[in-house]
Amino acid sequence: MSIKIVKPAVVTTLVSDGREGFRSLGIGPGGAMDYFAMKTANFLVGNDREAVLEMGYSSVEILFHEGGLISITGKGFDAFVNDEVATMWRPFKIKPNARLIFKKKSKGAWIYLAIHGGWKAQEWLHSFTTNLHAETGGFNGRTLQKGDILERNKTEVIATDERSMPWGISTNELSEVYSSPDIIRCISSAETDLMHGTSKEKFVSSGFTLTSQCNRMGYRLTGDPLFLGEKVELVSSPVDFGTVQLLPDGNPIVLMADHQTTGGYPRIASVVKADLCKLSQKMPGDKINFKMIPFQEAEEGLVSREQKLKEIKESCHLRIKKHFRQ
Repeated sequence: MSIKIVKPAVVTTLVSDGREGFRSLGIGPGGAMDYFAMKTANFLVGNDREAVLEMGYSSVEILFHEGGLISITGKGFDAFVNDEVATMWRPFKIKPNARLIFKKKSKGAWIYLAIHGGWKAQEWLHSFTTNLHAETGGFNGRTLQKGDILERNKTEVIATDERSMPWGISTNELSEVYSSPDIIRCISSAETDLMHGTSKEKFVSSGFTLTSQCNRMGYRLTGDPLFLGEKVELVSSPVDFGTVQLLPDGNPIVLMADHQTTGGYPRIASVVKADLCKLSQKMPGDKINFKMIPFQEAEEGLVSREQKLKEIKESCHLRIKKHFRQ
């Protein structure tokens, strides 16, 4: 065994890359709320698509029965190992019987814990990510609770004597990803033009506040009510992570990682993929402003983000080879 969950977060699950290719069966991709943080956590310790522990909204305490090379990414928490400050966004070795504690602070919602070799997880439909609705994948298809033991995949590695590894993500790199955290960029969607002209202007000119009804399925917002130009009836249509729907009360909801595959509410916008990490790190009570941008700009942002992740992966894997003998 590897670690024991002494105190879980409100939501503590194993996540990995999404479960693509099954939307026609009503099975959404799922995956991490903050894709950038999850992927980076894996790359920092030399992993690729292994399962990562995702924790959100409240403090956490974990006991390491065994040591290993770990990395912590995400926002909204301070990390401590046996009461000493732990470095985030940089891999380091943790010793057996150490206690890793995450204390919640403001400005952020989700953190990620990766270990070299990955956590043992149930694979379902080519992904290790947890599907809470189907109760499969990840850790027996459920959230981790107090007392649960999470094992890691065994990998024989010999590390240097250094505790903190000499590579990581710089402050400047993080600023590029999470800059302007209150500005969430969007592109037009299928029913954008059904909105009344005044509501179109309000959507980008007036801010919205996240309500207490926020979870992995969707973030409900409140603000100046928005209206359609005329009443219409819509059939259920495909939706995605980042789809902005207009609810009957005039408030928007942004669909998140565990969204349903179809929906019947008007799709008035889509959050660009590159900004989903910023949006996911928002907490109830936080305010955001939407900004509509051209499709080409959104596409360029996604390509840039994927290129950044590719560079991080290649750099980290090269450095791992210099510090480990496998």
